Amino acid sequence: MEAFWKSSFVVPAGAVELFLDSVDADALSIAAFEIDGSENGDGTLWCVEMLHREEPDREDLEVLLEPLCERASLGPLAIDIDPVPKEDWVKHVQASMPPRQIGRFWIHGSHVDTPPPAGLTPIRLDAGLAFGSGEHASTQGCLQALDRLARRRRFRRVLDMGSGAGMLAIAAAKCWPARILAVDNDPVAVEVAAENIRQNGVGRLVQALVSEGYADPEIRRRGPYDLILANILADPLCNMARDLARSLDVDGIAVLSGLLDRQADRVQAAHHGYGLYLRQRINIGPWTTLIMSRKKA
Repeated sequence: MEAFWKSSFVVPAGAVELFLDSVDADALSIAAFEIDGSENGDGTLWCVEMLHREEPDREDLEVLLEPLCERASLGPLAIDIDPVPKEDWVKHVQASMPPRQIGRFWIHGSHVDTPPPAGLTPIRLDAGLAFGSGEHASTQGCLQALDRLARRRRFRRVLDMGSGAGMLAIAAAKCWPARILAVDNDPVAVEVAAENIRQNGVGRLVQALVSEGYADPEIRRRGPYDLILANILADPLCNMARDLARSLDVDGIAVLSGLLDRQADRVQAAHHGYGLYLRQRINIGPWTTLIMSRKKA
């Protein structure tokens, strides 16, 4: 059975943004979560965890983290490196991901057989090779944004750019009878999204498409969009700001996420340069979600 490897270390809350923003260890994923404990600084501790396909070299990780520790005024970090057999990883993820409520949405894996609480909208997604099964703060911020928008408005044409596992496209389909396009540049992610779309019974509304950004002509043909969701990363968001603005309807809303709080002003400015204004900002830990539109709030 194929094994993954996990490396992890603990930093104070005040330093977690620096490490998430700067660490690049060829990891399959990187995440941070608050743990019990305290520091003399701002009180809480966070565990930064990376998943690797092969065993990482400890010395390489120490060299990578040393300048960040200096910038954060930290001593050498204790790095844990452990093998995670694939079958155990899946079981571990399932066990660590009980159903969770995010706004009106009730996110659960296929291992959960209990019905959703009354009044909540169920979305079934399992953790897997595609990003976005609801556990990350950036995805949660987007779901909160969708919940707030659904209270005030109906959308007809929705684009989920960088859709990963399809979570946001599925959530949008469960809010509105809209035409929804879920786009990702990773063919594996698109396959996963298509299956999740089918499992959630929204295949009539949502189409999954492989495209490098806005390049595929189908994206332009189906626009302009009155809602664009883009849960990616700060740099790609800035690079695609012009394409997003061109694809957004005059009364459209854009939800931007996948960025750290320190990156939010830069992402906001990039989109403001193409005529978008900030309407609302959602902060969850060190992560930020921006809700923007062509009209001032």
